[in-house]
Amino acid sequence: MTLSNCGEFHSWRVQGIWFCAFLIIALLSVNQAGAYDEIQVYDMSINQPGQFGLEMHSNYVINGRKTPDYPGELPPDGNLAFTPEFSYGLTRYIELGLYLPMSVNPATGSTYLDDAKLRVKFMNADQPELFYGLNIEIGHVPKRYSEQPVGMEIRPIIGHYSGDWLISLNPNMELDLTGRSQMPVLSPGLKVTRQVMENVHMGVEHYADFGDLNHFAPGREQGHTTYLVTDVSAGNYRFHVGIGHGWTAPTDAWMLKVILGGIPFTELLNPNRW
Repeated sequence: MTLSNCGEFHSWRVQGIWFCAFLIIALLSVNQAGAYDEIQVYDMSINQPGQFGLEMHSNYVINGRKTPDYPGELPPDGNLAFTPEFSYGLTRYIELGLYLPMSVNPATGSTYLDDAKLRVKFMNADQPELFYGLNIEIGHVPKRYSEQPVGMEIRPIIGHYSGDWLISLNPNMELDLTGRSQMPVLSPGLKVTRQVMENVHMGVEHYADFGDLNHFAPGREQGHTTYLVTDVSAGNYRFHVGIGHGWTAPTDAWMLKVILGGIPFTELLNPNRW
């Protein structure tokens, strides 16, 4: 998207229209229950000190598992999640975040606030050619998404950005804090994209679930899903869309994900801007 001769694009009225349009599209899409939370590989992005941010995540299971794995689970087929992620730049290298996942019950049409997650991210992007960081999340998870109510994720971040190429690896470790097993699960994510035109990157993301760190699951029981993704920058906004396919039995066959980032929610809530 070319922004030349579009100075008015940055007006808060236009920003509000972007936000409302995305919100309406996402809510109109919610006719089934939610695929939980975010599907994302973290790169070098971090808020500036004192900067508030808002991202909207939407994940839709086009074709997935239709039977529950345990009593009380909500099978993922046809599910859609809509998750606001609020963030704040505490220092140059530290960012705080809050997720408030939402979903709709497919049987009743009821909308739920699926508890919440907190996160803290440490990021050093002084040299984009080799950026690195660590993201830690902890939160309460509804039973329809997990047998254990409290979960934690430790997400190392390492990557390379040259302007044309972005490569980022997140060797995530997930832990059920209330479960009988305290062994972390290794679930890495990898992103590789290339700039194909001004402000547009395209590429792939791959998400895996190898099982417990001390004993990986057999290949057919591991989770492997690959997404074709596009990232578009327009001013302060970032738009991400991906279509994914699961390659193994534990994964969903087809998924769609959308992320809108860079929303200045503190300004959108300021009545003087309207």
